Amino acid sequence: MGTYHLDLVDARTEELDDVVNLLIGGTEHDVDTFVASGQGSGEPRQGSLIIVRGDERNTAATRWVQAVEDLTTEQDVVIVAGDPASSEARRLRLTKAWAATGFHEDDDPEAIALAFAFADITVK
Repeated sequence: MGTYHLDLVDARTEELDDVVNLLIGGTEHDVDTFVASGQGSGEPRQGSLIIVRGDERNTAATRWVQAVEDLTTEQDVVIVAGDPASSEARRLRLTKAWAATGFHEDDDPEAIALAFAFADITVK
Protein backbone atom coordinates (compact mmCIF):
# COMPACT_ATOMS: atom_id res chain seq x y z
CA MET A 1 0.00 0.00 0.00
CA GLY A 2 1.11 3.54 -0.71
CA THR A 3 0.86 6.33 1.81
CA TYR A 4 -2.34 8.30 2.20
CA HIS A 5 -2.97 11.69 3.77
CA LEU A 6 -6.14 13.41 4.86
CA ASP A 7 -6.09 16.82 3.12
CA LEU A 8 -7.24 19.56 5.47
CA VAL A 9 -6.57 22.39 2.94
CA ASP A 10 -4.19 25.28 3.60
CA ALA A 11 -1.26 22.83 3.19
CA ARG A 12 -2.31 20.94 6.32
CA THR A 13 -2.44 17.18 6.09
CA GLU A 14 -2.45 14.19 8.39
CA GLU A 15 -0.78 10.94 7.35
CA LEU A 16 -3.16 8.01 7.64
CA ASP A 17 -2.21 4.50 8.75
CA ASP A 18 -4.57 2.97 6.21
CA VAL A 19 -7.50 3.45 3.84
CA VAL A 20 -9.54 0.25 3.51
CA ASN A 21 -12.90 -1.32 2.69
CA LEU A 22 -13.71 0.77 -0.38
CA LEU A 23 -17.22 -0.17 -1.46
CA ILE A 24 -18.80 1.43 -4.53
CA GLY A 25 -22.31 0.45 -5.43
CA GLY A 26 -21.99 -2.63 -3.22
CA THR A 27 -18.79 -3.87 -4.92
CA GLU A 28 -15.52 -3.95 -2.96
CA HIS A 29 -12.46 -2.36 -4.61
CA ASP A 30 -8.78 -2.40 -3.69
CA VAL A 31 -7.98 1.22 -2.76
CA ASP A 32 -4.51 1.29 -4.36
CA THR A 33 -5.80 -0.19 -7.62
CA PHE A 34 -8.77 2.19 -7.71
CA VAL A 35 -6.56 5.24 -7.13
CA ALA A 36 -4.03 4.12 -9.76
CA SER A 37 -6.77 3.57 -12.32
CA GLY A 38 -7.93 7.19 -12.21
CA GLN A 39 -11.47 5.92 -12.65
CA GLY A 40 -13.99 8.55 -13.52
CA SER A 41 -17.68 8.34 -14.18
CA GLY A 42 -20.34 10.58 -15.61
CA GLU A 43 -22.78 9.36 -12.98
CA PRO A 44 -22.56 9.58 -9.18
CA ARG A 45 -21.17 6.48 -7.49
CA GLN A 46 -22.29 6.07 -3.89
CA GLY A 47 -20.22 4.07 -1.48
CA SER A 48 -18.14 3.95 1.66
CA LEU A 49 -14.59 3.49 2.96
CA ILE A 50 -12.68 3.47 6.24
CA ILE A 51 -9.73 5.70 7.12
CA VAL A 52 -7.42 4.70 9.97
CA ARG A 53 -5.59 7.52 11.71
CA GLY A 54 -1.94 7.26 12.72
CA ASP A 55 -0.37 7.99 16.10
CA GLU A 56 0.78 11.48 15.04
CA ARG A 57 -2.45 13.43 14.82
CA ASN A 58 -2.88 16.97 13.57
CA THR A 59 -5.00 19.05 15.97
CA ALA A 60 -6.91 20.50 13.01
CA ALA A 61 -7.68 16.94 11.87
CA THR A 62 -8.90 16.03 15.35
CA ARG A 63 -11.31 19.00 15.35
CA TRP A 64 -12.44 18.05 11.85
CA VAL A 65 -13.02 14.43 12.90
CA GLN A 66 -15.11 15.56 15.87
CA ALA A 67 -17.19 17.76 13.55
CA VAL A 68 -17.83 15.04 10.96
CA GLU A 69 -18.79 12.50 13.62
CA ASP A 70 -21.98 14.57 13.83
CA LEU A 71 -24.09 12.57 11.38
CA THR A 72 -25.87 15.70 10.12
CA THR A 73 -22.59 17.07 8.69
CA GLU A 74 -21.91 16.45 4.99
CA GLN A 75 -18.83 17.78 3.24
CA ASP A 76 -16.30 16.89 0.60
CA VAL A 77 -13.32 14.86 1.83
CA VAL A 78 -10.00 14.69 -0.02
CA ILE A 79 -7.52 11.88 0.55
CA VAL A 80 -4.12 12.31 -1.09
CA ALA A 81 -2.34 9.19 -2.37
CA GLY A 82 1.40 9.76 -1.95
CA ASP A 83 3.22 12.99 -1.13
CA PRO A 84 0.69 15.80 -0.62
CA ALA A 85 3.27 18.37 -1.80
CA SER A 86 3.68 16.62 -5.15
CA SER A 87 1.68 17.75 -8.15
CA GLU A 88 1.86 14.10 -9.32
CA ALA A 89 -0.03 12.79 -6.27
CA ARG A 90 -3.54 11.57 -7.00
CA ARG A 91 -6.45 12.88 -5.00
CA LEU A 92 -9.41 10.78 -4.02
CA ARG A 93 -12.41 13.11 -3.61
CA LEU A 94 -15.44 11.94 -1.67
CA THR A 95 -18.38 14.22 -2.43
CA LYS A 96 -21.05 14.88 0.21
CA ALA A 97 -19.34 12.55 2.66
CA TRP A 98 -20.32 11.97 6.25
CA ALA A 99 -18.85 9.86 9.03
CA ALA A 100 -21.20 6.91 9.30
CA THR A 101 -19.28 5.40 12.23
CA GLY A 102 -16.35 6.39 14.45
CA PHE A 103 -14.19 3.72 16.06
CA HIS A 104 -12.68 4.55 19.46
CA GLU A 105 -10.18 2.73 21.69
CA ASP A 106 -11.17 2.30 25.34
CA ASP A 107 -11.84 5.73 26.85
CA ASP A 108 -10.06 7.72 24.12
CA PRO A 109 -12.43 10.45 22.92
CA GLU A 110 -10.54 10.73 19.59
CA ALA A 111 -11.68 8.38 16.86
CA ILE A 112 -8.87 6.11 15.64
CA ALA A 113 -10.81 5.22 12.50
CA LEU A 114 -13.81 6.58 10.63
CA ALA A 115 -16.16 4.88 8.21
CA PHE A 116 -17.29 7.40 5.61
CA ALA A 117 -20.32 7.13 3.37
CA PHE A 118 -20.32 9.34 0.28
CA ALA A 119 -22.58 10.40 -2.57
CA ASP A 120 -19.82 10.22 -5.21
CA ILE A 121 -16.13 9.39 -5.60
CA THR A 122 -13.60 10.64 -8.15
CA VAL A 123 -9.84 10.34 -8.64
CA LYS A 124 -7.84 13.28 -9.98
